Amino acid sequence: MAKPLIMVVDDEKAFADELSKSITLTGKYEAVAAYSAREAEEALRKNKGLFGIFNNRIRCILLDIKMPEMDGLQFLENLRREYKEMIPVIMVTAYEDEEKWDKATSGLIAGYVTKPLDKEKLIATLDRMFSNEETKYKMISETLVQGFEKKEEYRGPHP
Repeated sequence: MAKPLIMVVDDEKAFADELSKSITLTGKYEAVAAYSAREAEEALRKNKGLFGIFNNRIRCILLDIKMPEMDGLQFLENLRREYKEMIPVIMVTAYEDEEKWDKATSGLIAGYVTKPLDKEKLIATLDRMFSNEETKYKMISETLVQGFEKKEEYRGPHP
């Protein structure tokens, strides 16, 4: 059986390449880097199987938010329109605020990790996600709850 393919989408080429390499070195996954949302869309098209959205070879996307041309949140919207929740997304970004959390969690992401990145924690997150099919949906639910908690944190104490 083929190893799950993880796509790292980040315009910082050195970061994307290093993260892809770290993921591959685990021996559990394969990884590929895309340096823009447009490259990521092309990679998704190239990795479609005979049954389209149901068997894309890319099994998870690690997605940065701030990128030129199309940012990660716009890419996430397009991804959800075409693939629904079939491909889990983990945001990996230096940017965190209420609006970004809101848009990301409305895209049903499986995680939101901030840079600088703890690679061991990220690999543990991938391991958990691929442990069984139900876990992916549980992670999406947990991230939604985390998003609500962040919203409260950003708004501060209520009078």
